[in-house]
Amino acid sequence: MSIGKKTRGFAFALLTALFLASCAGVGPAAGRFAAPPPGPEGAQKEIPRELSTVNLAVELSATELSRALERLLPKELYRGAAPGGMTARVLRNGVIRVSVADEALHFSVPVSVSCSYGIFETVPFATEIRFKLRPRIGADWKVDAQLTYTGLSDNLAEAIKLGPLSFKPRSVVEGMLQPLQRLLAGAVNRKLNDELSVKNQVAKAWGAAQAPVLLDAARHVWLVVTPTALNLNPLSFEKDRVKISVGMQTFAEVVVGPKPLPKAPLPLPELKLTTATDRTFRVALNSELFYNDLRSIALPLLRDKDFGRAGSKVLLKDLELYGNGDRLIVKVVTAGSLEGTFYLTCRPVFDPGTGHFSVREVDFDVQSRNLLVTTADWFLHGSIRETIGEKLNLDLSQRLKQAQELAGKHLSKVRVAEGIYLRGALKTVKLSAVVVQKEKVCIRVYAEGESSLVLQ
Repeated sequence: MSIGKKTRGFAFALLTALFLASCAGVGPAAGRFAAPPPGPEGAQKEIPRELSTVNLAVELSATELSRALERLLPKELYRGAAPGGMTARVLRNGVIRVSVADEALHFSVPVSVSCSYGIFETVPFATEIRFKLRPRIGADWKVDAQLTYTGLSDNLAEAIKLGPLSFKPRSVVEGMLQPLQRLLAGAVNRKLNDELSVKNQVAKAWGAAQAPVLLDAARHVWLVVTPTALNLNPLSFEKDRVKISVGMQTFAEVVVGPKPLPKAPLPLPELKLTTATDRTFRVALNSELFYNDLRSIALPLLRDKDFGRAGSKVLLKDLELYGNGDRLIVKVVTAGSLEGTFYLTCRPVFDPGTGHFSVREVDFDVQSRNLLVTTADWFLHGSIRETIGEKLNLDLSQRLKQAQELAGKHLSKVRVAEGIYLRGALKTVKLSAVVVQKEKVCIRVYAEGESSLVLQ
């Protein structure tokens, strides 16, 4: 055989070997590829919590305040010395009128005043003594009310005869006001602290709020509140009402299932005085998306789907999902021209506007990519990433809407304990976090609005 023929024969054999080698990466003879799984990344994360405010309000109307003052003030307001060597006696003789204005309580006390001098005594004359009361509550829970005299009614006579004396009743009453005001201020402060007992009422609500509250017996829905702090807002005076407002800082969430186990009771914390408090009530609505459920939805849509190129078939036969760090891992098993196991990673996201769960940034894991670069580089640039991204999505809007409606409906008035009711209105929903865990993705959204604990 000539040298030329031998050379041509060798070249043909070499080309044939190269062709077969190039086909080895996509043909049955290539064997099974098994990429190693991604290495573990970080510990399982906790779901973040956001503080919520439950407003504990004690409201008093002008009518209630009038009745309270009538209970607080004694019938005999004053008996003692009066100007000019006289003695005087001041008795309440009518309904106390109360109004609310200028960050204070204004009240008029109808009285009858009788004066005496030696053996002489006047016929009682009537007037109204007007005061302004500015109550404050301190960090020690004590009510401190500043009482200020503001005037008398205009129906007094110019002068009254008393034996050998003649006196101006207005001057006599105003001359007694300093000791009268001091006596009244002390009585009002003592009685206000006894009657209102703000600390005892708040302590009762604080303890009651820590017990799980059943919202829906049929669905086993519970409201779990964990109080953490107490903020006292300045007293507000508006529309003939006085409001004592204590903001209870809490973590609140709706839980579905058996009754949550009771926790060790938290003691009443120190009261913090604030000028303004976030009054937003946030209740966590958790949605847990287990990977097995997501797989059962996606796999029928992807099984036996061909991801090969011209002249080859690469069929997806199975997939598994699990969490790793903040990424979702997709284990893909293929058969056909490229038989093996590969791993893709993606970032789970949730859109609170649409209520859709989906994945983004779908790509091959580094180790799977390195293996495919040397065996089937073309597979890295195929449609499998885009297709998996399209199928791994789920509409959770109805689930979250039902949770919000359920929570909103039952929070309209919830009996927390005897004489204590929680009232709330939920208006908006916002995303708090998407937390990847080993077996599931936890999606936490917050329904926001306002709430209050009402003491009856």
